[in-house]
Amino acid sequence: MTINLRNDLMELGSEALLALANPGFVKRAQKDVAAGNVPELKQDEDGTVHAIFEDGVHTSISPTDSLRDARCSCAASSMCRHRVTLVLAYQLANTDTSATATANPDIDNSFWTPAQFDDAAIAAGFSVQVIEQARKLAIARPIAKVRNAVISADGISNPGVILPMSHVRFFSRTSLAHARCDCQQGSACAHVVLATWAFRQAQQSQPGVAEVSLEVLLPGQNGETVTAEKLLQTDSAKNTLADIEAYLWSVWRDGSAQALPGLEARHASLQAGVQALGWTWVSTALDDVWHMLEAQAHRSNRFDIQDLSDAIAQLWARLQAARHADTNMNAFLPASQVLGIGQKGEVALDLLRLVSLGAQFWRDDISEGVSLVFADPDTQAVSVLERAWPLAKDAKEASADISSLLQRRLAGLSVKLLAGGQVITRAARRRANACLELGANARQTSVLPLSPKSFDDLVAPLKFSQLGTLRDYLRQRPPANARAIQSGADWHVLELASLNLEHWSWDAARQTLFAAWHGEPENRLHAYLPYQHLTPGAVDAFARALNGEFGELLSLAGPVWLEHGQVCMQPMTVMTAQRAIVLALEAANPQQMSLQQMPLPVSAEQALLRETRYLLNQLLRQGVRHATPSQRTRLDAQARQMADAGYSKSAALLQAIFTEAGDNHNTQSAQGLTKLENLSGLNLLIQELLA
Repeated sequence: MTINLRNDLMELGSEALLALANPGFVKRAQKDVAAGNVPELKQDEDGTVHAIFEDGVHTSISPTDSLRDARCSCAASSMCRHRVTLVLAYQLANTDTSATATANPDIDNSFWTPAQFDDAAIAAGFSVQVIEQARKLAIARPIAKVRNAVISADGISNPGVILPMSHVRFFSRTSLAHARCDCQQGSACAHVVLATWAFRQAQQSQPGVAEVSLEVLLPGQNGETVTAEKLLQTDSAKNTLADIEAYLWSVWRDGSAQALPGLEARHASLQAGVQALGWTWVSTALDDVWHMLEAQAHRSNRFDIQDLSDAIAQLWARLQAARHADTNMNAFLPASQVLGIGQKGEVALDLLRLVSLGAQFWRDDISEGVSLVFADPDTQAVSVLERAWPLAKDAKEASADISSLLQRRLAGLSVKLLAGGQVITRAARRRANACLELGANARQTSVLPLSPKSFDDLVAPLKFSQLGTLRDYLRQRPPANARAIQSGADWHVLELASLNLEHWSWDAARQTLFAAWHGEPENRLHAYLPYQHLTPGAVDAFARALNGEFGELLSLAGPVWLEHGQVCMQPMTVMTAQRAIVLALEAANPQQMSLQQMPLPVSAEQALLRETRYLLNQLLRQGVRHATPSQRTRLDAQARQMADAGYSKSAALLQAIFTEAGDNHNTQSAQGLTKLENLSGLNLLIQELLA
């Protein structure tokens, strides 16, 4: 059977089949084909392929069908193993023919882009209604992140586009029918058309670039000069910007420990204005600041004053970036992307496969909760499932650990089962900030336990096999104030095969277990796991893994950041040769550990920067208005030390906090907003110097 070779079927590799079907059907089909249990194949002149199985099941797929649209006479209502087996059997039967075609020197197999699909291909593959829906979406000029196919040692990655609320991937060079979207429709939807247009624009503006962010335009607008809409020139936008800055300054002015009722009313008013303007990322950033203020007031174990300081600085910087983009035609990112316009609501997802990366538990005076972090092997995206419950009245007499939290139910399943498993569900909805919700119908969700191979399907930019590659990725990504605000965005997986464990110890003063691995010269991974009273077994389990009790360490998963040019991680899940370990779920099992203080900053200058940040955090907690004379003297001396060390810009910003001209602490005063600018700018500058 060599006539009319179906290249679209020959192009569907394992990754494509896993995305278009599901792991269970793919594994069953691969097993059957390997055992020689293949169906009889026939191909019509129009290209339709038929598979007739021994049990009489008849499956067929035409050139315009996606894998899900293939017809099958079995009892399955949608996807089934017969469809996958048809593809694998067809590939097996035509391997020689495919190899001959691949060897043709006129065919470039090294790179491809969906930009090659023209209007005729779109018209042939999509209904008029779907194309019109795509045009309506494009009128709003949504932001798209275009990821071209990338050649690596592992082969050629599949191209894809991240759109607001949906991810689209292309698996065939010859057919749009096999493009996969994670929306509820799954394929042949308006998002696929929109993604194709995005690839055309990327090919025209920045050909060959691995990743491009752009506003998707209607095809007729490509190449034309489009006057950008001034989003921040309206009275409502100007007033909202001024109110947000006044709100942030009031936190600095009166301190983060101030009474919350007044701030709560202002927060609610600000959210109403921001949501009316459609500024999704600004709304999310405001919520982040507010939740941290609540966590401090309720004495939650999830509160960290440095996180609050960073959140305020990042929100202020996002507003400045939006102002710049709104008045500058050549801005790196459009104002709509910085503000998050078009990123709203939530979307129902198709069949979703999730792999747990770890769990974080928290408790305060009035509630307790959990954040479950998952990776999607299909889209390489991270999502977070969060839930909080009122604290029981007798909580003070209850155990201080998380035993009760682990038995809480989400979608009919225990938190412990979800946190340590691989989830397959048809009941998921995703919000713009990558937070998930699972439907209450437990029949639509199933869970399998994690295994040492659970991370095998993860790739960059989620999983990295080389430490240097991860470090370069962290260095090259846009600044936090310009990125989409996605929960779990800092979580990554790092394989340890190319690294050697140098040492690990327990710092009793800081109550932290730390470890260091080295790879290339002067390139190290530093892991820090602080003790948490809710999860006392995490430190013990990590120590056992470092001791080799569970075999070779394969990989670590958790939040990642840069410090002094080195990659740092808080490990949350450890993969070993014998088992997968979600550290927060482990029972306490005291281990003997060597005692050693964590290494101090590598230079006096870095120690000075850390001390300055500590003093600023004290000021934020107490409030600029309530600074004592001794505090002012201490900060003035710190500014002189910063200047002597060569940090003249940082020193000037620090000295400006208590100048006479700025002693008017009125919330709406120009001096107050100047102080907010100085404090936020100083925080961001120290972050950059310490990274």
